[in-house]
Amino acid sequence: MLTPFSYFDLLETFPKAGCAVCNLLRRDVTNMLDATLYEFVTDPSIQSKFRASRGLCNEHGWQLVKLGNALGIAVLYEQVIDELLKVVEQAAPNSASPRGFARLFQQNPNAALAAALEPEQPCMACKLQTESETQYISILSQHLADERMQAAYRVSEGLCLEHFRQVLRETNVAEHAKLLINMQSDIWRRLQSELLEFMRKSDFQYVDEAMGAEGNSWQRAVARMGGEHGVFGLRRSTP
Repeated sequence: MLTPFSYFDLLETFPKAGCAVCNLLRRDVTNMLDATLYEFVTDPSIQSKFRASRGLCNEHGWQLVKLGNALGIAVLYEQVIDELLKVVEQAAPNSASPRGFARLFQQNPNAALAAALEPEQPCMACKLQTESETQYISILSQHLADERMQAAYRVSEGLCLEHFRQVLRETNVAEHAKLLINMQSDIWRRLQSELLEFMRKSDFQYVDEAMGAEGNSWQRAVARMGGEHGVFGLRRSTP
């Protein structure tokens, strides 16, 4: 059986700063958005998806803006506006018969239009991110006993809390789960030590001591608990 590319992606990404899964998701989404903007803005299937999803979600919409190509964005979002105008024309309440709409939608004649304006499909970037996330979590769980994967994990900053939980849920072999927990715990202990050192050096008694690697430990702690910036957006805001 061939080793999937995702395995090598994880090995290559673990030594870099941050959660490897978060970093790969950001890469995958960025690559997809970049290709969409510069190669597929006039592709009928892409335009159809943009229409159905009412554009991209807040997080990925602004990520698209940062990539530039104003003309490409204009082409895609003109399609979205055109779709919304068609929906309004078809679903707007008929002022000539307000009583019928009021009865049907519990005194709110605008309910039908509001429902019709809801996205029919998820944001393209969110869909890709979810699919990629599932794949990376599965590959990591399957290869926890692999020495190369273990070595890469141990020298990394570990997974963010959300992705650590996902790998735990995916791992059914007790031995592998124990190994994962031990590796992640060691990484958390290192981070905790750096936070304590940062706190110590922040005391006025020790202000003359230069900050080392612990200087940005507080930022890394935020990323390790909540995920890398721009990965989850509002997705994890509710239980």
